Amino acid sequence: MKKLNFAIILIGLTSLLLKSNATPVINGSKTNLIDSAKKATVDPVCKMKVRAQTAKTTVYNKIIYTFCSESCKQKFIAEPARYIKK
Repeated sequence: MKKLNFAIILIGLTSLLLKSNATPVINGSKTNLIDSAKKATVDPVCKMKVRAQTAKTTVYNKIIYTFCSESCKQKFIAEPARYIKK
């Protein structure tokens, strides 16, 4: 029984060591994107509600914008300042 307890403690300590020394697989970039799809699912061009899984997306000024269709996305890309709230 003592050997089993010792083995469990040893495994636990080993896993803690591995987690603390692990390097992330993907190094986070210095620019953090704000995922606007999680905050509001409204197309900035036509103001239509958009489902995140079916949305078209683009990034502008480190913010991800979601769109109901490719045409709304293209309108936004052409004139993003027109559709962004200030």
